[in-house]
Amino acid sequence: MLHAGARIAVVSPSGNFDPARLEAGLGVIRDWGYRPELLPGAGRHHRYLAGTDAVRLADLERAFQGGWDAVWAARGGYGIARLLGQLRWDELAPVPFLGFSDGTGLLNALAARGRPAVHAPVLHSLADLCDDASRAHLRALLAGESPAPMHGQVLRPGTAEGPLVGGNLCVLASLCGTPWQLRGRACIVVLEEVNEAPYKIDRLLTQLIDAGCLDGVAGIAIGSLLGAEPPEGADWTMYDVLTDLLAPLGVPVLVGLPIGHGARNHAFRVGAPARIVGARLEVA
Repeated sequence: MLHAGARIAVVSPSGNFDPARLEAGLGVIRDWGYRPELLPGAGRHHRYLAGTDAVRLADLERAFQGGWDAVWAARGGYGIARLLGQLRWDELAPVPFLGFSDGTGLLNALAARGRPAVHAPVLHSLADLCDDASRAHLRALLAGESPAPMHGQVLRPGTAEGPLVGGNLCVLASLCGTPWQLRGRACIVVLEEVNEAPYKIDRLLTQLIDAGCLDGVAGIAIGSLLGAEPPEGADWTMYDVLTDLLAPLGVPVLVGLPIGHGARNHAFRVGAPARIVGARLEVA
């Protein structure tokens, strides 16, 4: 996917980043042989955003038009949804975009247009949050190697095949009713979340289901749901909530996959052919 010496445009289309953490992440990919270049607007501040919409949009479009080999998000947070309707999609070069969390909307919009998109750790967390296995998985994927299967637990058994789409649950729910709404038909949908209580996970999933985002879905692949533990003394688990909502879809459901905001965050190409076989998620 990326050759040795590849030039990578680093953008901050969402929230502000910590310079030291970003520099540590840049050091990781420099050690992998890549040449990251921080675009001029990255690092600015506007309220809770890394610069105004105009600044962030200009950097993002420049990154896809300036001859770089890939575009990598500095961090997540919030802000990309404000840019999706302003991007000049036909002018974006078909180079990979890497990110996750708030990047979910852009990743899926790019993949839907046949453009390369990689659900991967942001540079802000690559050095100090991701574990060694996640970094090794990402490095192998970028080098063009076939990714190793991901292993989870079976919530509802079965086999499924289809393009792998999805990402952060809250972002996907926020896009319901917009041109960027998730279309999961015939796909395996990945969902992950952080710091949302079980009732909020319930609400977000219900919104996706009622909006038709999961109509005709082939399978569901749940990554980490950090911070979604039931209150102490509860006689139910988060898996009970997931079963109530997802079992009626009648498709295979895996949980506990190494995808999301925790230390285990294995990268995958959004839109890549995938299979659920037993407790494994296999991605081409």
